[in-house]
This record gives sequence, C-alpha cells and structure tokens, in this order.
Amino acid sequence: MKKDSRYFDIDLKALDLFFLAVGDVDDYRQFAVTTLEELRKLISFDQAVAIFTDVSQKVVDFHLSGVSEKWGYAYLEYYSRMQAQFSMGINKERSRQNTRTPIKPILWDKLPDNSFITDCIHTRGLHYSLDLPLYDTLGHSRLVLAMDRTRKEPYSERDVGIVNLLAPHLDNMHRKFFLVSGGNFKINSRKDALMEMGALTKREKEVVSCLCEGAAPAEIGEMLHISQATAYRHIANIYKKFHVNNLQELLLRFLV
Repeated sequence: MKKDSRYFDIDLKALDLFFLAVGDVDDYRQFAVTTLEELRKLISFDQAVAIFTDVSQKVVDFHLSGVSEKWGYAYLEYYSRMQAQFSMGINKERSRQNTRTPIKPILWDKLPDNSFITDCIHTRGLHYSLDLPLYDTLGHSRLVLAMDRTRKEPYSERDVGIVNLLAPHLDNMHRKFFLVSGGNFKINSRKDALMEMGALTKREKEVVSCLCEGAAPAEIGEMLHISQATAYRHIANIYKKFHVNNLQELLLRFLV
C-alpha cells in the first residue's frame, strides 16, 4: 500500500518531543508561545502571530514572532475588522461534536486586493499563511496561531498534513485551560475562596468553570455529557457550598 505523502516522513520522536514541550505548559499565554516555538521545529515559517479573542470574537491580545511591534497593532486592528472575510477558524455554530474543518494554506497573492491585504499583508511581505484555530469548551475559536511565510515558497502537503495531524490534539490541550480555570477569568486568590473551591467535587469545579464562561445549564449539560436536570442539581449544590443565592453572587467570588 502506498504511504500517505503527507505523513510518511514525519519523525515520531520529534512529535513526542513536541507534545512533551507543549503539554508541560500551565500558563495560557505561554502555551501559545511554546506551541509556536515547537511548531517552528516541525514546519518552517518566517513570522508568526498568536491572536487571542474573547467569546464575542473580539481580539483582546496578541503575541508576535519576527513581526515588528508597530505592524503588530496595525495587523490586529485590520484582522479584527476583517475576520468575517478572512478565516480565523471562527465558527459560532461549531459544537464539540462537529468535525474540525481541514486547515488549508492562505495564498495571499491569489486573493483580491483590499485595505487589509494592501496595508498589512503586502506591507509585511507575506505570501503564504497557515492559520491554526483552537477552540474553548463551548466551541468558540479563542486562539489563532498564524504561521506566515515572506518567502515565495508554498507550504507543502507535508506541512499542511502536520498541522492537521496536530490540530485535534492541540485542541484538547487548549480546552483544558477553559475547563480548569475558565481561560478568560482569574480565580480569586483569597484563602477562603481557595478553601471553598477545595470543598467542591471534580464535577462541580467543571460546572463552575462553565458558568464563568457564560454557559447556560443546557449548554453545560451538553459540554459535560450530563442532563440539564443534573446540571441544575450541581449548580444548586455549588450555591449552597458558597452560601450564595444566585449566579451573580457566585461569579463575584471568582471573577476579577
């Protein structure tokens, strides 16, 4: 049987080292930085941008690699305005059950000019990009890793194959930040709050994380594979343990 040309020459030891390096990171921003650093060992690219978004898909932060800071802000300004036209992997209808859309290279020279391409892409000298979106537990794209080439060398089938091979595993690693800590909020560091958090069961901690992400009980049931009635029961137990009467009072204990 003929081997798949995308995968036959991938070094399994290199993949193991990749997952060890990325899986060892427990800081969200550093996760993005380390992932790009390790991806560069598997795929050659000239510049890279990590774009962080909130649940409404608004760009809230970024990390640049090989990109001038002045262009970074301009790039994000345009990207946030144009993200509906240029894929950032954002799909508001996506659920955890959906199949991930295969990642394909962006060929900037083949796209029609507009202000985004003229003022940012061409100014940066980009010819090709591979955008890897990563999702939270609600199915929202919250981090996009853009790997860019300024040289006129297209991404090969092997390069694209590696990214698509890694994508679902990176998705799982990425989601843990939202399942454990909510990703877009900080757990209050007061001693009494931490002690109370310790009184929660593992499932109740997962429910708290979902509530802090803005999930409704029906969504929590779907995310955690439990019934809506069970989700409500967990929420009632959480309220009781924290001596609060409603969701607003609960969130005030955790969100800063």
